[in-house]
Amino acid sequence: MRTAIYARFSSDQQNPRSTADQIALCRARCEKEGWSVVATFEDAATSGAAGIDQHQRPGLSALLDLVEAGAVDQVLAESTDRLSRHVADAHMIRERVEFVGARVFTLFDGVVTPMIGLIKGFTDAQFRNDLAARVKRGQRGTIQEGRSAGSISYGYRRANRIDERGELIRGLREIDPDQSAVVQRIFEEYAAGLSPRSIAGRLNAEGIPAPRGALWHTTAILGSKKSGFGVLRNQLYIGRLIYGRTRQVVDPRTRQRRMKVNTTEEPTVQDVPALRIIDQSLWEEVQALVEGRSWGRPERQRRPKHILSGMGVCGICGGPWIKVSGDHWGCAHFRMSKACTNNRLIATHLYQRRVLAELKANMLSPDAVAAYVRTYHREHAIQSAQIAADRAKIERKLGEATRKLQRLVGAVAAGGSEFVEIRALLEEARDDRDRLAKELANVDALPKVLALHPRIEDYYRQMVEQLEDDLADPDAQLDAIPRLREIIDRIVLTPGPKLRGVKLEVVRRLDEIVRMATAEPRRAELR
Repeated sequence: MRTAIYARFSSDQQNPRSTADQIALCRARCEKEGWSVVATFEDAATSGAAGIDQHQRPGLSALLDLVEAGAVDQVLAESTDRLSRHVADAHMIRERVEFVGARVFTLFDGVVTPMIGLIKGFTDAQFRNDLAARVKRGQRGTIQEGRSAGSISYGYRRANRIDERGELIRGLREIDPDQSAVVQRIFEEYAAGLSPRSIAGRLNAEGIPAPRGALWHTTAILGSKKSGFGVLRNQLYIGRLIYGRTRQVVDPRTRQRRMKVNTTEEPTVQDVPALRIIDQSLWEEVQALVEGRSWGRPERQRRPKHILSGMGVCGICGGPWIKVSGDHWGCAHFRMSKACTNNRLIATHLYQRRVLAELKANMLSPDAVAAYVRTYHREHAIQSAQIAADRAKIERKLGEATRKLQRLVGAVAAGGSEFVEIRALLEEARDDRDRLAKELANVDALPKVLALHPRIEDYYRQMVEQLEDDLADPDAQLDAIPRLREIIDRIVLTPGPKLRGVKLEVVRRLDEIVRMATAEPRRAELR
């Protein structure tokens, strides 16, 4: 019986020989039963709930490809939990294997029937949940002992030591003199009236590394009220170790982990006075200021997205151009951390008016519009001719890649999976086949060369002027905003030649210009 062996271990802290031991046990069973091993697959340091596609578990995905190619009679694993700890995935793996006439066999359970698969699928998934609960319980116990169960907060360093039995005690922390001085400074400057933005700017100007080694930002200093993160909100600075403010959840579509505020359990809190950096009076003063400054006018807190939001970029640092006050826009990097020198501002009404003026001034010329379309036609024709000429070559390469893939699958079925080179070639051949198939499909999907309407310049002028009127009309503004944003790729703002003001450049979206230039305008618009 042609057998493919699969092994997996879940954590990078586990012994990497775990998969080798699993494979050895499975090989011993194959020798005893007289089964031929055609391939072995493994996923190291991968959760059993990670998913089953190529990006989530490449080893399992490659195994299923081999099974569906008809080269395997059975899939052998140490136990069902090595294949999956997710109920739906376990069911899908077994169904895909059985669909081609093969079977799933484990050393613990023998042939995995639908009944066994259902029961073991639930128990394996439940074990994963129970394990997570035990880990959390252990981490809460660690906190109650005054040791950290997570990463190292800014202002501290690792202080692990060996106990009298020679075992390593993990999670111990001590104050870092250099970083704690920065923490003290941040609290004192905030209490003195400096904003988080100003504090970040000063730290960046002095070259003091941020907690993650990059630039300081307002969010790193002020943090979040809900999660308790941020320098000014971190209670470890007053000797309180807290665990359980957030929890990890898994997105069922991507299986990626996401962090959310924990609303289901009370956090575990432990006093660790030896780790206090900030005295209580300064802490209380700063917390009162943080709370007081967080309140504002409701209409400002719920400010709607502006017409040009997300379209402006700083011409010096490339950062976003955002609304920095009630009626002015500026560089986000200068505003948030003073990581840029572009300190210029522009009022909302002037920003919008200049963008529309730029659109009209530079795009109303018939020659300019015609030049865009002629360039499009020329490049499109060159590209179409080149791809059409290469169609036969693409088809030939696709045929070769398909045949090569079939030969490699046969080699794996004959025992060639023992060689890493063959498995790498199999992956490369599959990628080549998929890429060439997409190239061939693109040839048929190319649009026809479009014609330039003889009065497109008039149509474009009318369209921009109508946009300007609609933006000024509250009733028509909601419909006009998407039309304006469609024809703009980005707006670049750099300091003007004088001491005040900005130089504004509108970069248009060429494909939208071509669409307008080649679309048939309504007759009412051309009269």
